[in-house]
Amino acid sequence: MFLLAIWFGLVTGLVEGGIKTTLRGVPGFVFLNSADILWVAPAVNVLLFLAVALAGALVSRLLPAPATVAQAGGLFAWLSLCGLLWALGKLSPWAALLLSLGLAIQCGRWLRRREERFVQLVANSTAVLLLAALVAGSFGAGWDGWRERQALAALPESGAHPPNLLLITLDTLRADHLSSYGHARLTTPNLDQLAATGVAFDRAIANSPWTLPSHATLLTGRLPYEHKADWLSALDGAYPTLTEVLAARGYVTAAFAANTTYVTPEWGLGRGFTHFEVYSNSLSDQVTRTAYGKKLALTLLPRFGYFDIPGRKRAADLNRQFLRWLDGVGSRPFFALLNYLDVHDPYLPPPESAPPFSSELSRGDLINFQFQPTVFRRKATLSEREVEMEVAAYDACLAYLDAQLGALFAELAARGQLHNTLVIVTSDHGESFGNHDLFGHGNSLYSETLHVPLIMAWPGRLPAGRRVAQVASLHHVAATALDLLGLGAPLPGTSLAGLWAGAAATAATPVFSEVNPGRFADGLPHYPTAKGALRSLVTDQWHLIRSESGATELYDWGSDRAETHNLAGTPAGQAVIRDLERHFPQG
Repeated sequence: MFLLAIWFGLVTGLVEGGIKTTLRGVPGFVFLNSADILWVAPAVNVLLFLAVALAGALVSRLLPAPATVAQAGGLFAWLSLCGLLWALGKLSPWAALLLSLGLAIQCGRWLRRREERFVQLVANSTAVLLLAALVAGSFGAGWDGWRERQALAALPESGAHPPNLLLITLDTLRADHLSSYGHARLTTPNLDQLAATGVAFDRAIANSPWTLPSHATLLTGRLPYEHKADWLSALDGAYPTLTEVLAARGYVTAAFAANTTYVTPEWGLGRGFTHFEVYSNSLSDQVTRTAYGKKLALTLLPRFGYFDIPGRKRAADLNRQFLRWLDGVGSRPFFALLNYLDVHDPYLPPPESAPPFSSELSRGDLINFQFQPTVFRRKATLSEREVEMEVAAYDACLAYLDAQLGALFAELAARGQLHNTLVIVTSDHGESFGNHDLFGHGNSLYSETLHVPLIMAWPGRLPAGRRVAQVASLHHVAATALDLLGLGAPLPGTSLAGLWAGAAATAATPVFSEVNPGRFADGLPHYPTAKGALRSLVTDQWHLIRSESGATELYDWGSDRAETHNLAGTPAGQAVIRDLERHFPQG
């Protein structure tokens, strides 16, 4: 039985690894893993199948007769087929379970008449399968390095001492939780200091309330309806990216991402990057990249009180990866995208972080997207105390992240890098903490999910301590970066430099944001996205939200920052709506 377990585990792992490697990035398939899956999947499946074999051996001692080869083969065939169907993700889990069971029963019947030949096949081919797994693993381990060397060799020469660009996205960070943006807690002393040395935009607006379209907008300068990166569609090659523009000018480009769900090459964000480091090398992360590893983690870990993201990459880890890469850049200019996930749910500050803002610590189970993917919350209603506890945990995570950013900036300064580096810090979207009875993000277009920080700093090049009060759109960030780097305007958008220089043209057009229902189409009935797609316009005073259902909301930001008084039904509000709605994109 144990040799059968090894054989089936190797076959299952090799097929799963092959599927997840060859179909990465293919439309219709979403496989988020590195090429290491080629050795990880066989290893995980062999261990799992051996555990089943051990359990089967113990049970068989209680039976009058041991299990036959056909029975054992049928059992392992069921495990194999079920795991592969789960890996493909085209059937519901229960449908995959039943289909694989039916196929396995037929497999067992077929083996009953061929047991001796099958045993011989297993004995003769196990060593070959093991060798294949080792070869595949070696290929997977070396693939990314080979690809990176090829990309570096193809880079053109850069000019003399061009400036660097460091774009930092703090995933899920709403603006009003930074202390320099008015938060009561001292959460961000290092970001506050960065803002004091550069330009801070008080009313920066994300063009989408969730990760993929927002990052696609940051990199292309295109609005979501243009680049079309969405819940089930990756960013395609229709529009050039900031990364490709800089690589064409000789920049070494790298991305370091902690969001392993959407800030990945598989979702189209890897174009132009010579180095993309997203998946963790930790055992827990690697194991959960397999079908069975993920199922077991999501099923068993909560029962033992573990609610964090397995293998979550913390800010300190991401800093180390970036600095290690930077050591090898040499004299070329660099563009690096750093995506931090520390304030994403579940809000669990690491043990080494500063003392929390609350004596009651969150377990991470109340607001947790990976366990409640359509509503974010475990209970129908969270008490005020529970919400306050989650907010305190969010702030503690932010304080930890800020401390790590301070350490990063200090190290870059010690290396003499900051004087020739444009640093841009922003977020892809915010977060709801019960506002409008919503939690999480991606399910509405209210300001708590769109209002994000935006800080630009470059000693001696940008004015220090400048605050921009006008509304600013994130889709202008790419154009702004290229303008400040002196590289012209190869991407759409308008440089935001005009806002701190006194120009008003950039602020004249309302900021457009949108979200499609996606997975939240099946959310709670009161979730705005459960009623259809949403579009919004933000000006210095107004926020207009239009639903596909026909519902309209209008809020006065000047007097109603919490957006609790809908003015769409008032005569004055109707006049504002008529004036604003002409700015909605057509088509």
